[in-house]
Amino acid sequence: MALNTKTEYALRALIEIHEQGYVSAQKICEAQKLPKKYIEHLMALLKSAGLVNSSPGSLGGYALAKKPNEISFADILSAVEDESFNTACVDTSGRHCLGEACTLSPFFSELENKLQQVFRSYTLKDIMKIWQRKDK
Repeated sequence: MALNTKTEYALRALIEIHEQGYVSAQKICEAQKLPKKYIEHLMALLKSAGLVNSSPGSLGGYALAKKPNEISFADILSAVEDESFNTACVDTSGRHCLGEACTLSPFFSELENKLQQVFRSYTLKDIMKIWQRKDK
């Protein structure tokens, strides 16, 4: 399953921040080979969501606002406004979905609830453990 780039980059930035403590957007970009303007935008979203703190100055940068085990994957998806995993039939335009007239709406709603449970069950700490196994 491919992640939206917003979510992938946010995860990579959060992992970098956790490993480094306060770290500048520039350092995140250099370490993770990410575009600075995009990361600055994502960091603003993560800060607005209360997932990171920022500190100005030459020794400043970004740090996690919560412990990694208190940040769920669902929190990250919400912070970066990634709805690519949303399966609920909520489109009222009729372009992609019939909305409430869709006979599959109950199934998609149940699927959405189960996906959200899974997304809430994974924390940044869990994701980092899985990510660290890539080197072994």
